[in-house]
Amino acid sequence: MTNFHPDRIAALRDVTDEFVGPIADEATTLVDGGLAVETWLRDRTVKAVSKTALLRRATRRLIGGDEVWTDCYPDIERISLVGVSSIPAPEVDFLYGLCTATTADIELHLRPGTSEYLTIRLSDLLSIDNPGREVNL
Repeated sequence: MTNFHPDRIAALRDVTDEFVGPIADEATTLVDGGLAVETWLRDRTVKAVSKTALLRRATRRLIGGDEVWTDCYPDIERISLVGVSSIPAPEVDFLYGLCTATTADIELHLRPGTSEYLTIRLSDLLSIDNPGREVNL
C-alpha cells in the first residue's frame, strides 16, 4: 500500500489521524509497528528482506541511470503486465522505473471490473517523487 515510501506513509497517517480516538491509536500503532519491523530488518542485512524491498531496490537501480536494464535486456521490445485487478505501490514504482529505463513498450492488461478505476488513477499512482525511496525511523 505504501511501499514504505515517506510520502505515502505521511498520506496514510493523515487518513488514520481522522479516525475516532481508539481506532486512530490502534491504526497508528499498526503503522508504527510495521515500519519498525521493516527498519529493524533493513538495518541488519544488506540483502532485500522481502519482495517489496527487492522491488524498491530494483526501482532505485532502474531510476539511477546505470543502464542495468539495457545491459541485461538489450533486445526487449515489450513489457506486459497481464490480468491485473490492482497495482500495489511496489509494482507501480517499479513500472515508473521501467518507464525511465527503457524505450520498450509497456502494456497493462487490466481486468474489466477494475480497469476503469485503475486507468483513472494510474497517473496519480505514478506521480510519487523518488519512487523506491524508503522511510527511515
